[in-house]
Amino acid sequence: MLAKIKKLFVRTQKPAYQAGTNLLLVLVLSVVVGAGVSYGTLGFMKAFDSVLNWVYYQWSDYPSGRYTHKFDPRNNVSFDFRGANTHGLAGLKQKKWADHGTCRIVTTAGGVRSLPVETKWRMEGNQTVLIEPVSERDGNPLADENLLASKVQLKFKGKHLVPASKDLNSTIRRVEGDTSLLPHAIDNERLLFKYKQGSFTDVPKWHILLALTLGGLFIGALYRALKLARGHGPADAIIARISNDGILPIKEGIGTALICISSIGLGASVGRYGPAVHLGATLGSGFSTAFNLGRVNTVTFLGCGVASAIATSFNTPIAAVIFAHEAIIGHYSLRAFAPITIAAVTGNEVAKMNGRFFDGFQNLTQFTELVPTQYPLFAVVGLISAVFALIYMRSLVTIGKMMRESRIPQWLRPAIAGLSIGIIAIWLPNLLGLVEETTSQVIQDQGVEYTLKLLCLLIVFKIASTALCLGSGMHGGVFGPALCFGAMVGAAFAMIYDPSQYQIFALASMGACISSVVGAPISTILIVFELNQNYSVATAVMVSVVVSNLVTNRFFARSFFLFQVQAAGFDINAGREVLILGRRTIREVMESQFHTIDPEADLKAIEQALRKNPDADLYVTEEDDRLLGGITLGTAWDALREGGNQTARDLARMPDHWLTEDTDLNRGFEVIEEFVGISVPVVDNPEDMRLTGIIHEANVIQAYNEAVKEARGEEQGLD
Repeated sequence: MLAKIKKLFVRTQKPAYQAGTNLLLVLVLSVVVGAGVSYGTLGFMKAFDSVLNWVYYQWSDYPSGRYTHKFDPRNNVSFDFRGANTHGLAGLKQKKWADHGTCRIVTTAGGVRSLPVETKWRMEGNQTVLIEPVSERDGNPLADENLLASKVQLKFKGKHLVPASKDLNSTIRRVEGDTSLLPHAIDNERLLFKYKQGSFTDVPKWHILLALTLGGLFIGALYRALKLARGHGPADAIIARISNDGILPIKEGIGTALICISSIGLGASVGRYGPAVHLGATLGSGFSTAFNLGRVNTVTFLGCGVASAIATSFNTPIAAVIFAHEAIIGHYSLRAFAPITIAAVTGNEVAKMNGRFFDGFQNLTQFTELVPTQYPLFAVVGLISAVFALIYMRSLVTIGKMMRESRIPQWLRPAIAGLSIGIIAIWLPNLLGLVEETTSQVIQDQGVEYTLKLLCLLIVFKIASTALCLGSGMHGGVFGPALCFGAMVGAAFAMIYDPSQYQIFALASMGACISSVVGAPISTILIVFELNQNYSVATAVMVSVVVSNLVTNRFFARSFFLFQVQAAGFDINAGREVLILGRRTIREVMESQFHTIDPEADLKAIEQALRKNPDADLYVTEEDDRLLGGITLGTAWDALREGGNQTARDLARMPDHWLTEDTDLNRGFEVIEEFVGISVPVVDNPEDMRLTGIIHEANVIQAYNEAVKEARGEEQGLD
């Protein structure tokens, strides 16, 4: 069966989109990979959410919870219960609520988002929750009759809240008509309110300190148990594409995912999207490897895994496709475009079917059109963002190097980091965790809670805490923290320059910081646009992204991931043909037919051998084919003129350059450029120096031409 499947992947001389059965099979498999990676990504996110709830909220009597209802990708009603709940998640499960509190209702319908509306809630008989609007809005009292008509009743069903009656739709419509809570009527009666994590600000400080310290020790033990030297991320996916035919070890991928689940679940200042990308790449690569589908398809399915993971995380399939090509594959391939697109769409749909909707940029004000004079300001925002992105990436590199060079055992480093950021969290608990909620609050806050002083403190300590976590081994992504402090940088700039442009400056800076760190400017712009769907925001982000990337490319690298790839010894600036040559060895192109002579041969024998082969070098070898050197025509001619009793051993000269069979063809090119002569000897290894072949300049040139043809074929979908 496997042989038949493999035969369908035999290369043809047609574009991929004309390859018939080949293409159909790839597209079918891309659906499988996209769905599998999406479920894997959802499981990964559910796992660290469960760890976080268990560590902080099930064992605490303080944090409140949030019940959120989402009924389709672009419409949600969120009831945020906070303030008066003193029993935490355990209390919610036991139905031991406080009897009153406040909540926030936000909805998006028909592509139109409402502003957050503060309402009150109170408990009634039979464990019923009654939600009603506040008595005044913008200083204007609401009519009493409207209040009565706007009441929304919910009741417990297990650990969920559900509508108390089936007429909730009509109630919602009355809310819309009488109090303008909702921009549009809701037509779906399948309402379910699920618990989401509380806030670190509600957790006792000693609890945070203890959890992070003991959790750090647990992570250190995981490293030893899993026998991992480090956590792996998107850079490893790039390296696999460059040097390992797209193959990523499953064991390392799963082990890294477990460490990331522990780190994120403990509240470490790390992101989740980098680990999700690596996990997706690992699953996609592993699928292709399991079926032995070949190098080209393995790289393609690696990209499918990345695209599905991004689409699942952000609900942005278009940006996911571009990101897979832009940041991981490194070029736009017609062969890979179709399956990666299918995988991204599949992953997005699986995420939506399972109730996963990214809501980090929801509930934003509708922006007006920008005027030309405003664009220089976004260039300034891009420049400022670049400075902080550089500080962030340099901090990651510096602290990581310090930790590796220190005498602190690997198993102890995460605990030290946990203790350190736990101390910081005593004053700044908003630094902990994935901070998506913090980022959303910063963007929407308009400076009410997040003052300029607080934002500056959060920026500095967010960068420091993330660098400390990642450098010590509390593994996670770099995307999420960049998203957070980027929004804060833009918000701080708006407070100083123009508070009326608060949100758009925050979004522009956020996009600039993200694109500089991950090296995917086009993808970043598309993510912001797909989530916000506003051209004014998109164009503002474009300007900031361009400026920021120009600066960081000049003073650091095209991305933090490519910096890691370069630090690992790979030339990221080489063309694809160079990368292909790096995967091939001298053994593949060397000639096994060559001319040798016994070391004791006299001048007459040497002359006869050269007369028979005037266009070839003559190599002197012992009985075991050990290379003693070579005799050129010039050397032999001089010896013949002088006469004497010299032997081949006397005339043999070891060439300045020689190659081994396992040497890659890039090194072969370098040797040929420096070599003066007819051929370069090839030996099995430097110790034995057994002559196994020779290589001519023509052999290397032919290999280069084949590599160029292969590279163009991959890019254009040709086999």
